[in-house]
Amino acid sequence: MKKSLFAALMTALLLTGAVFTVTADENQNKAEPVYKYPFQESNMSYRNVTVYKVLDQKDAYIVMYAKGHREVGNIAIPKRWYKEKPRKLAFRSLSTGMSPYMTVFYRGGEFDQVVLTMPVSRADPVWGVADSNVQVDASKDTFDIVY
Repeated sequence: MKKSLFAALMTALLLTGAVFTVTADENQNKAEPVYKYPFQESNMSYRNVTVYKVLDQKDAYIVMYAKGHREVGNIAIPKRWYKEKPRKLAFRSLSTGMSPYMTVFYRGGEFDQVVLTMPVSRADPVWGVADSNVQVDASKDTFDIVY
């Protein structure tokens, strides 16, 4: 009697398991895809560099940044880029404990925007004032930086 009761119980469990398995497979096939739209790769890219000093000049910001392993690069960013639409220059406030940096965005391999992440206070040693005799070309519309 015990053997027949055990065999009936095992048969019932196996049949129930098969029903649940078939039901789960059917529901899985009907599931919505995770992405409804085809995947498209972005044409945007960016590059971050450490900023050592930003000198404020009449028409531009002169940025001294880390170039390569031991070199310092200089680049001038026209101040008018901050006011133009679309904006080519933006500022972000620097989080506590971080070093200032510059992010250069490219769209399709061409320069799109530069973002300076700097301390808000101009009293911070990273900010400075350029010599009034320094001549900077602030009429440029391109950003040619050497990394």
